[in-house]
Amino acid sequence: MQLFSFWVLTVLTAVLSGQQTLANFIKTTWMDLNDSATLSCPEPCSGVETWERSGQKVAKCGVNEESEFSCERRLEQSSLTVSQVNYTTRGFYHTKCDGKVICFQNLQPNPHNSSVEVSAGGSLILELLTFHPVTLTFSRTDGGSVTPVQMCTVDGRSVLCNVGYEDRVSVCGNSMVLRDMVSADSGVYTVREVNDGAALIQTVSVTVKYVQQSWMWENEYQQGLKTRALGFGIGALVLGVILGFFAVPRGLYLINRYVQRLRRQDSSCMDQTEDVEKSVPLT
Repeated sequence: MQLFSFWVLTVLTAVLSGQQTLANFIKTTWMDLNDSATLSCPEPCSGVETWERSGQKVAKCGVNEESEFSCERRLEQSSLTVSQVNYTTRGFYHTKCDGKVICFQNLQPNPHNSSVEVSAGGSLILELLTFHPVTLTFSRTDGGSVTPVQMCTVDGRSVLCNVGYEDRVSVCGNSMVLRDMVSADSGVYTVREVNDGAALIQTVSVTVKYVQQSWMWENEYQQGLKTRALGFGIGALVLGVILGFFAVPRGLYLINRYVQRLRRQDSSCMDQTEDVEKSVPLT
């Protein structure tokens, strides 16, 4: 009994001091980020049973509360449901029966793994997923060194980067932004917390892709053809309007004069014919 009490006291002291080494001594439940989790305590309790995290009560069994935590008893054991596992709800949980600790649990999210493609010249946005201080390391995969290189340390809005990154990195909300991506930035980016355990938060495999120059030239050529065709069409339309405004009336005027001239010539010929007919003697 004394050994158990000593162990309980040691664990509680470590919980309150935030030591990550507790994970080596008590049961740890790993869940994917943002999934729900259920922690259980097999010890019976005939009194008031509560669940706490880092010394703060999160749920009381048998009491329905609108919360991200809910506790229920079934077959002389209790369970705590955590609606969403993230870096806010993770940590060491313990169960109390009438104020006495009877169970311990450790809840942790699995490291998040993802991959992304970024266009050359664009920006890489890395969600840090936690508000605790983190370090960002980079391992190149384009044929260069595969040894991880520490890039930056982020603490809230403050970011401290090594040479070559200080002018390209900024913090936006809870994300880190790396600008002006080039081929040498292809690789694996790792986010870890800055603490004794250096918990792995996430790894992101990044590929920087370039747009083919031939494709760009073809696209620009086609755009140029479309622009020239549009300009020619507009020019023809304007020319047609101008010709219609000036040339058509002039053409009508010339045609009218030509018709009048023909009429005059025809009238002159008829007069001459009458004169000749009058001058012929009768026989």
